[in-house]
Amino acid sequence: MTMHWRELLFVHWPVPVEILRPLVPERLEIDTHDGTAWIGLVPFTMRDVRHRRCPPVPTMHRFHECNVRTYVRCGDEPAVWFFSLDAESRLAVWGARRFWGLNYVHSTMTLERSGDEVTYTVSRVRTPSVGLRCRWRTATSRPPATPGGLDHFLTERYALVTIDRRGSVRIGRIWHEPWRLRQAELVELDDGLVAAAGVDLDGRDPALVFAGDSVDVSAWGLERG
Repeated sequence: MTMHWRELLFVHWPVPVEILRPLVPERLEIDTHDGTAWIGLVPFTMRDVRHRRCPPVPTMHRFHECNVRTYVRCGDEPAVWFFSLDAESRLAVWGARRFWGLNYVHSTMTLERSGDEVTYTVSRVRTPSVGLRCRWRTATSRPPATPGGLDHFLTERYALVTIDRRGSVRIGRIWHEPWRLRQAELVELDDGLVAAAGVDLDGRDPALVFAGDSVDVSAWGLERG
């Protein structure tokens, strides 16, 4: 599958491992940076989504998504574990749940631009009280993330893991050019998605907020982890 990701924001908070441990399957090791685990909130827009050698499907060609994630290791491979993935495409939600075992949730989502500000809103279809409003403006570019650094740890991940119906670990891999990150100023954040994942941030502001420039992405099917 190929796609184009744009209008992407990384919002991150440090979280003690013991908070996340009950929420992540025991078979997965929670990955840490200098002993600290992290939870991320990542809204973005998918465009030009299509399977190789197949024409684009109209309702999946372009849609907004927002995921809540943490970072794990599958053996020696750094990966992403998704607590939830909100998306406005009903077909994408069905397909990802059915064939990938990912916790996609059907939501209404909007993207607004005003000058240098970008705003995403999310409202879950079945539970409209759970959602997100996130507004930011992008500032200066950042140096490329270097291996071993926190920026690299949080953003340069090219695998996701899920647990199938038999309880087996499955891993899906993606590829894109390294992120070109920009410092972002968070203007407004009214978030209920992280709390819905079972993590209480106790009103803390995010520790790190980055915007990512657009990337072309290739994704492959799940393999046994």
